Amino acid sequence: MAYYRNPSDVTALPAWQALSKHRQSMQNFSMREAFNSDPQRFSQFTLSSAGLFLDYSKNLITTETRDLLVSLAGEVNLKDAIKAQYEGELVNSSEGRPALHTALRRPVGDKLKVNGVDVMPDVHRVLNQMTELVGRIHDGLWRGYTEKPITDVVNIGIGG
Repeated sequence: MAYYRNPSDVTALPAWQALSKHRQSMQNFSMREAFNSDPQRFSQFTLSSAGLFLDYSKNLITTETRDLLVSLAGEVNLKDAIKAQYEGELVNSSEGRPALHTALRRPVGDKLKVNGVDVMPDVHRVLNQMTELVGRIHDGLWRGYTEKPITDVVNIGIGG
């Protein structure tokens, strides 16, 4: 896949340069004025799909901003990068392994090969272990250091 792999150079791209220039023109952006001058603002900056509704009309954005962001996405081949991530390719070389966040949401029976090996059986095995652990915590069977049932869980993630 051909997508933009060098984020340090992204600021040299034409779309980035245009966004940077556009940012200067947005210094005095007024949300109130944007809504007053454009009765279609709400409909222009909302999306609805798959039961989700996204209203970004109340953000510092204009149609020009959106067009420039879409141009930048095109210049870095964002669609190809997303596809590569879904297919288990190495998209971020800092860890030396694919980012497999999407594998966690794939249904049983889906296949995802990384270096020729289907990783989905292992993914679902671990998800099942997690489900069992959560059940034991909810049922009061998994106990803490004091032998009392665990009542609170703090999840500290590392991103992704």
